[in-house]
Amino acid sequence: MILNILLLLAASFGIFWTIKTKKMFPAIITLGMTFGILLTLLLPENIKYYGIYLYMGFVALSFLYCLVVKEMKTGARIIIGQMSAPVFAYWLWVMNHWHGNELLAPIFVLLVALAGIVGKAKLKNELGFLTISNWTKRMSYIKKDQDADSAERNR
Repeated sequence: MILNILLLLAASFGIFWTIKTKKMFPAIITLGMTFGILLTLLLPENIKYYGIYLYMGFVALSFLYCLVVKEMKTGARIIIGQMSAPVFAYWLWVMNHWHGNELLAPIFVLLVALAGIVGKAKLKNELGFLTISNWTKRMSYIKKDQDADSAERNR
């Protein structure tokens, strides 16, 4: 429950930041990600995957955004691409029940976010959807860790 609240806080920050910056393409991506998160959290268990698919679609759109928008510097485009590609790959792995991406992707996304902060990349307009992407990655990692702990306690 607390993880869901934190995820909703990240989504609300993304929407707030999008309203503040008033850029159309980042706004579409942020609102689509937020709608996917809301569908995932509010729908019943058997159809919540539609929200995850919607979220994945807008993560892929954020990757296309870094390829298409030419007025950004190369460093900012690399940061956006390297943050959205592992998030999309992670959810693709999870939805197809593949193994091997659960630990690598969250660490990579955090390192890229840290590199963006240290490198002072100019990502003011994209901060909304990058925050949502980063927090969904962290929440999925924490949830897996909690599930493993509860399974170990139940043995």
